[in-house]
Amino acid sequence: MADTYASDPEWADITPIPLNDGSESGAMPLATIAYPDEYLDATSYLRAVMAANEMSERALKLTENVISMNPAHYTVW
Repeated sequence: MADTYASDPEWADITPIPLNDGSESGAMPLATIAYPDEYLDATSYLRAVMAANEMSERALKLTENVISMNPAHYTVW
């Protein structure tokens, strides 16, 4: 895998879905969490494969990666 999912050719067909903290609608979030860039990248692709209901080997590897970064991420389980 490349350094990020965004730079990995295996993921070129997926459009990542970024984290929506509500600020795009004009709302000011009470507190934002400063996630590491690697985690934001991975979870953006996780949201995209979940939205597409993709069940593949690459999606499984992605979930493993997200779990390794945040074992408490209940949605990925």
